[in-house]
Amino acid sequence: MILDLGFKIPNFLDFLEGSSGLLYEAGTVLLFVLVFNFIVPFIFKRLKAHFLKKKSIWPLTFVTALDKPLYYYVWMFAAISIIDIISDALFSFHLINMHFIFSVGSVAAFGWFLLRWNNAIMNQMMMRSQNHEINMSIGKVDLVSKIGTVVVIFLTIFLMMDATGRNMQTLIAFGGIGGLALAFASQQVISNFFGGTMVYLTQPFSIGEHVILPEKKIEGHIEEIGWYLTRIRSLEKRPIYVPNSIFSLTIVMTPSRKSHERFKHTIGLRYDDVNTIKDIVTDIKLMLLKHPHVDQNQKIDVHFVGFNVSSLDIEVSAYSSSTSGSYYPDVRQELLLAIADIIRVKGAEIATPTNIVQLQGTSLNQLISSMAKQST
Repeated sequence: MILDLGFKIPNFLDFLEGSSGLLYEAGTVLLFVLVFNFIVPFIFKRLKAHFLKKKSIWPLTFVTALDKPLYYYVWMFAAISIIDIISDALFSFHLINMHFIFSVGSVAAFGWFLLRWNNAIMNQMMMRSQNHEINMSIGKVDLVSKIGTVVVIFLTIFLMMDATGRNMQTLIAFGGIGGLALAFASQQVISNFFGGTMVYLTQPFSIGEHVILPEKKIEGHIEEIGWYLTRIRSLEKRPIYVPNSIFSLTIVMTPSRKSHERFKHTIGLRYDDVNTIKDIVTDIKLMLLKHPHVDQNQKIDVHFVGFNVSSLDIEVSAYSSSTSGSYYPDVRQELLLAIADIIRVKGAEIATPTNIVQLQGTSLNQLISSMAKQST
């Protein structure tokens, strides 16, 4: 049987339309399916092991994607053939439009295979990208996979129309008019679609990165970038679904891409330590200049900045060359403890908030005795 698609599908109906009886014809189909399901899985298993050993992505993913669509198509072919044999033997008529059924089934199986192949390739590329075996980011791999999915869907639709005898020119003409009406009715969908496309092209962030949307009060890690929505996992581990059009209208901060961590603190000393301020400022700056995790190419500032209500304030500013989120807290702790040691060695102390109450017209002893009388 020759399909309109241009390739030949084995037609066993001609072979089965013999005079050998119902049981023989149905048994032949079942025997073919059983032999197929015994031999093909064995061959596929050997091929997968061979390609996996050689780390050949394309043939490995091809074999992995082919097995289920092929099995289901063979079982569909066998089931329809047996139903046709039984209906012919018992009721003396064949199923209508066998050619149409097998054509649609073959296109559906082919489209399913292409989608599975696309997903299998994406999974392999994702793993290799995470292991730094290929010079391609996870975001780019995801973009290529989504483009491949769209292409496969359109290709399957066109093949299905060809297999069912639909006129392509009529579809194109209808699509032009319908597409215009659909564009007006789904502006938000189109906006989010192009928003997702721009995210893939400009790459302000990628999967796994930490992002902050200050205007929307959203912070978390990117889990998935879809065509319509982007899923962000918040710091409280809650999923947040953000329409892609938002990213073209709001500020997006990506802390994971910053080059340095800023160390900025204000240290308050007691007013009794005013004579040690100059030495403490000098020693803190020398400590920062010698510290291995402080970038000497960036500006380092240590200054006495003013008289506070209950403290003498020293402002410290420097940049750590460590940008790892899990490592910078250790650097910050080390710097703070080093500053505390400098203050202690100089005989000074960090100020604590105090309130001074000045009493006029009454001595302290008189106030204490008055309070004691009231309590008794």
